[in-house]
Amino acid sequence: MLERLDAVRAIFNNLEVIVWAVDTEGTIVVSEGGGLKYLGLPPGAIVGQSFYELYGQSSDGVNNLQRSLAGETLIVQHNDHGRALESRFVPVRSESDEAVVGVIGVTQDITERLRSQAELREQAELLDLAHDAIVVRRLDGTVTYWNHGAAQIYGHSREEALGRDVHALLRTSGDLQEPRRRLLAEGFWDGEQTHTRRDGQEVLVASRWVLKRDANGQSATILQIDTDITARKQAEQAEARRREDLIRAQALAIEELSTPLIPITDDIFVMPLIGMMDSMRAQQVLQTLLDGLANGRGRFVILDITGVPVVDTAVAHALLRSAQAARLLGAEVILTGIRPEVAQTLVSIEANFTNVITRGTLQSGIAYALGRRGQRTL
Repeated sequence: MLERLDAVRAIFNNLEVIVWAVDTEGTIVVSEGGGLKYLGLPPGAIVGQSFYELYGQSSDGVNNLQRSLAGETLIVQHNDHGRALESRFVPVRSESDEAVVGVIGVTQDITERLRSQAELREQAELLDLAHDAIVVRRLDGTVTYWNHGAAQIYGHSREEALGRDVHALLRTSGDLQEPRRRLLAEGFWDGEQTHTRRDGQEVLVASRWVLKRDANGQSATILQIDTDITARKQAEQAEARRREDLIRAQALAIEELSTPLIPITDDIFVMPLIGMMDSMRAQQVLQTLLDGLANGRGRFVILDITGVPVVDTAVAHALLRSAQAARLLGAEVILTGIRPEVAQTLVSIEANFTNVITRGTLQSGIAYALGRRGQRTL
């Protein structure tokens, strides 16, 4: 029996708890456990002493003991020797008549636990100050932490979010398989996602996931931090549209300036061509020419190519198409500014300008048109 009692004491004295027992008179009959060291007491040191004398007749401890002797089971927290303790008072009943014959208590030192809880509360309060959404969830998506920033961004309170699947709650759109694969393979993932707020509005976020495993690797949680970039993206898209509109307006202005159709008289127009000609520029020339003749009463169009540095087959064909189109609208085309080297190129490529009037300079072309205009008037 004594060996068994010594073994039980050895077990208690290797645990960070205090196990004690008091009879109906308040006498301490058991005082064991490794937790006694925090109170500066060896095991069994207070056995035989009165609980009432140790704690005083009016103390909370005596009051709790009396309540337990009356049949009540209690769990209370208290301080002793500067340590935070949690004690459980359990009444012991007689097997014969169920009368209370004493109280057994187990006391734990919870100082470090309370300190850790306080630190966690402080950290949670700091996280609540963040504007970003900070979410902790299990691998299956179940939310275990939801800060104030998440409530502000998504409109779901902490109570509404805890225990819910985050992707179902936020109606996350887009592919989730690739982010999950990278998270498990590399331990993190970051990218952009679209979530839906409680009020139905979509929110674009820059999201970062970090995988946290426990010490034995049996379980894991995911820390998710979301930054709302909706307004920034909208501003970027608006700026991109503004730049595109500006580029289109500038391109249109350049087109109009690069192929101007200038009226000399009511029925004589001049189109000076300057710079390199390509298929797009040739189409602009033709379109501008046709629009001008359709809207006006042009009888003569002078195409001046003095400023065109290179005239090849494509340019020659573009000029011929413009002349043919002008004739269909009842206008006569006069081609001016043909330099000797340009004339030589046109001959070598066998360009057929038989039906096009040509003059060496713009001035001679205008003079020709004025003369023809007078003849037509007569």
